[in-house]
Amino acid sequence: MAVWIWAALGVTTTLAEPESPRVASGSDSAVYRTQTLSLHQGWNAVFLEVHPTDAEPAKVFAGIPVDIVATFQARPASAQFVSNPSVDQFRQEGWGVWYAADRPDGFLSTLFAVHGHQAYLVHAKEAFTGRIRGAVVLSEVRWQPGAFNLVGFSVNATAPPTFAEYFRGSKAHTHNRIYRLVEGSWQRLTDPSNEAMRSGEAFWIYCDGPSTYQGPLRVETLTRRGLVLGAAEAEVILRNETGHPLSPKLEHLPVEGDPVPLSIVVQGVRDPVSPVKRLVSRKPSGPWLQQMPALEADRSVRIPFHARIEEMQAFCQSSLLRISTDLGTESWVPVIGIREDLEEK
Repeated sequence: MAVWIWAALGVTTTLAEPESPRVASGSDSAVYRTQTLSLHQGWNAVFLEVHPTDAEPAKVFAGIPVDIVATFQARPASAQFVSNPSVDQFRQEGWGVWYAADRPDGFLSTLFAVHGHQAYLVHAKEAFTGRIRGAVVLSEVRWQPGAFNLVGFSVNATAPPTFAEYFRGSKAHTHNRIYRLVEGSWQRLTDPSNEAMRSGEAFWIYCDGPSTYQGPLRVETLTRRGLVLGAAEAEVILRNETGHPLSPKLEHLPVEGDPVPLSIVVQGVRDPVSPVKRLVSRKPSGPWLQQMPALEADRSVRIPFHARIEEMQAFCQSSLLRISTDLGTESWVPVIGIREDLEEK
């Protein structure tokens, strides 16, 4: 009976980006998903997780009763927000704002594109639940030290972590200098250990010194495009940034078209004297779920993937990996499979 061994890494591992499989000129290799936004009447602090297919604000919010969208674009200062978004703060330097064309101030718009992994203040004329389709791209928060940052993070919609749980692994964020938008005004959290985060929510948090913190579980791939697989293997790196064990879970989700048929490559031994052997765990072509062993505090694990390109019927196929934890965090990784012998000439 084989024993599986996941390749563990030290947290100081550095990654060299290899040459990726070649994508045909003009082909759309992006991986898409749809994010649901639940807006209430008035101001909403929104974290957009996907990159809209058409970034023009009027197109992004078409059919949604939204008339003002704003984001902070410049380097933050210590006082870049006021308690009430209705105050004319958007005239201050650094803000980009879009006004709907039917507003008398529509000509004053300075925000011309809406991007994913970005926090926005959104004014809704009425309560509404809308869906925004966009590309999934790995991104990261670039913290500005010594300043408030308008940010958001992907968390489980039904069982999210508290603010204290989420930021416990970061020395720069273990405080209560966090502001949440409540009924149209920013309110400071008095007890982050009793306040749960929300999916799709943005908030202001002070960064007390330099930081590269991306959440309790840092997810990395060898290319910024996600998990790009051809004839060679590629891998996902999971890094536990907390002081306690985390239990990661991998979920493979088909999107549009045929998904990528994946296998996970592990190492195994059949008895104490046998050499370590590589084993390939074939996963279903469609949806599947893989519970990972607990990842100890401040440890990392490398998960090699292999695409069964001989089963692919197209030059480029795609799917998604949702990587979640028992703490309530989520990360989305695009999966792109390339079968170069089927490239159109």
